[in-house]
Formats: sequence, C-alpha cells, structure tokens
Amino acid sequence: MALFSRRKKSSDDAVAPAADAAESGSSTPDEITAEADTAAAEPTVEAPAIGISVQAFRGVGADAGPEVALPDPEATSAAAPVPPAQSRPSPQPPAERRLPLAPLLPPEQTETVAGMKDNVLLREALKEVAAGATNEQLLGVMRQALQGHLYIRVIGDARTQISEGKPLAVAVVRDGERQFMLAFSSAAAVRDSVKLEDDPAATSAVAQPVTSVLQQVVSGDFAGLIVDNASAPNRVVFPTELLQKTLEQADLEMTVKSIVAAPREQDSTVKVGEALARKRMWVAVNDGNGSGQVGIAEAQTTDGRRFLQLFSHPLEVLALGRGDRPLPFEPEQLAKVLSSHSEMAGVIVDSAGPSIVVERDALAPVLVLAVDLDD
Repeated sequence: MALFSRRKKSSDDAVAPAADAAESGSSTPDEITAEADTAAAEPTVEAPAIGISVQAFRGVGADAGPEVALPDPEATSAAAPVPPAQSRPSPQPPAERRLPLAPLLPPEQTETVAGMKDNVLLREALKEVAAGATNEQLLGVMRQALQGHLYIRVIGDARTQISEGKPLAVAVVRDGERQFMLAFSSAAAVRDSVKLEDDPAATSAVAQPVTSVLQQVVSGDFAGLIVDNASAPNRVVFPTELLQKTLEQADLEMTVKSIVAAPREQDSTVKVGEALARKRMWVAVNDGNGSGQVGIAEAQTTDGRRFLQLFSHPLEVLALGRGDRPLPFEPEQLAKVLSSHSEMAGVIVDSAGPSIVVERDALAPVLVLAVDLDD
C-alpha cells in the first residue's frame, strides 16, 4: 500500500465501500504459427474532485460508447458433440488491427512505484488506446485486464480501515445519477490521478485480484469501471454489462490465465497441464471450408507437429480476429480429443499472447480422464 497525499474533505464527489482488500501479487517455441461484495451503500467518506475530460471517456457525461457483444454462454454451452480435430483451411490475410496482439512470452515485471507491481499487460494494452476507442480495442484491453491484479484508490489509510474491520472507502466518479468505480494498472497511475487535484485528500493504493474488482462493480450500484482515469488518452470505461458478461464466462480464480501471464518457471507447463484437468477452457470453431463440418482450430510447428488451440476466455478467441466462434470445452472433452488423436502433440494456450505450449507428456492429468471415461 502507498499513501500519496492529504487534504481536507470536500463534498463534490463520493466514495463507495468495497470488500476487504488482498495484496496480489516451458516451452514456447518461436516456430509456432497459429493457423488461423459488495453492494454500493450510502457514501460514508467524501472523495476529492477528479478533473476529467468526460467526452474522452465515452461513458462519463457522454454516450456509453460502442456496444460490445460477447458470445452468449447459454448459446455456446449447448450439448453439442465434440467436433473432430482437423487442420484449418489456408488462412486469409489478416485484417489490419489497431490493437496489436501480445508477445508469446509474458513481459518483464516492472514496479513504477517501488514494491508495488504493475499489471504490465494491461498497462501496455492501454498505450494503444485513444479517445473514441473501437470495439476491438476495448475488448483487447478487457482481455489483458483479466490477468493479474488492479489497483483501487482508497480515501484515507487502507491498512487502518482493514485492521479496524471497516469497508474500504473507494473513490468513485459521479456523472449525474451514475457513478463509476476507479481502477488502475499501476500504483503510478493512482499517483497520477491524485496529481490532477489542486488539494488532494489522503489516498492509499491497494491491489486486488481483477475478478474481485469486477465483482464489486457488478454487485454495486455502478454504471461501469474507469481504468487509469488520469492517463488521457490511454484510458477506458468498461460498462457494467460488459463486466458482468465477462465474469459469467470466466474462471473467477483465473487459474490458467495467471500461470500463462506469469514469468516462466521450470514447472509452468506441468502446472498448466494439472489445471487443464480441472478447469473449463474454450476452443475456436469454424466452418472454414463451407462444407458444414465444424472443426477445432489448431496450430502447427514448422516440422508439422499439431497442437490444439485452447483459450482461457472467449475474449482470447475474439482477439485473433479470425471470425471463429468460442465454444466451451470441459476437461473430459479435451481428454477425449487428445486420446482419439494420438498424433496431436499437445496444446497451445491463448495464442493471442501471452501463450504457452504444453506438450503431450505434461497433459497426463488430462489423459487420465479419458481412461476414467472408458471404465
């Protein structure tokens, strides 16, 4: 936690209580080529005014911005047979995209304030965003926001509030009858937000798991979440509807995504293999050749080895821009495909990056499930 500044309170803006905070804290071959709770209550503490350009937010004091459509989980969860794995048709030249995909390996961890780790993937994605962001850009930032943690801005000393068992007094921005919760990709972004004010109040920054922050917004009386409000034009507003849909389709523990986004360790692929035996994933399906036969997207190495593409969230599929449909894939379904296709060398997870290749020998916990199904 960090304490940034102090001033006497004003009555221009408000804060809302939040849940107790918690500090958050292989092989990837270069030749791989993808083939194509809390409810809001009456404010108890007053927060400083925050100078913002409301139009740039496309949500605060303006239209809510472009409607973002995510796959309907009920529609994609229909009891359909496991589609056969097959090679994808020759890919079409990719459409020009304004938000680049992330590198295969996770970026180096940084601390723009000593002792407080940045959400580097989110910070870098925000650099590609300008005022009037497109759907593609917003979804790209949302995808990267799901990894790691977010910082929230607390009025007063968060450590004292936690020790006294009080709900955290989290600063919000009000726009008429609507209120937006603030979140940040780094402690430095919180500090920049404080600097916007002529006479800032005592402010703490505390890290929380991203899903915890999103749940606070969805369960509270918030119209959305503003990320890095002082970083114009590299700031976004996520409407509550998008956050709710994102959570519905997510593993709230972000088990696989957390491993993939973390620095590589000797047992990273083993950990992913163990998680795949317990966690639902997603595959990308497409009727690419117009035959009516739906195939699961694969990737191939230069030496012809085949890897099934798996995704930790539907947004990972959409980020590739190939027109594929995300389909939920349970561990038992993955086991069936791998056992039925012994030539499959393994899986590649989140090929939009960061990604990780898990070869067949690390998928033993998954393959055991196929044996159990046959018994």
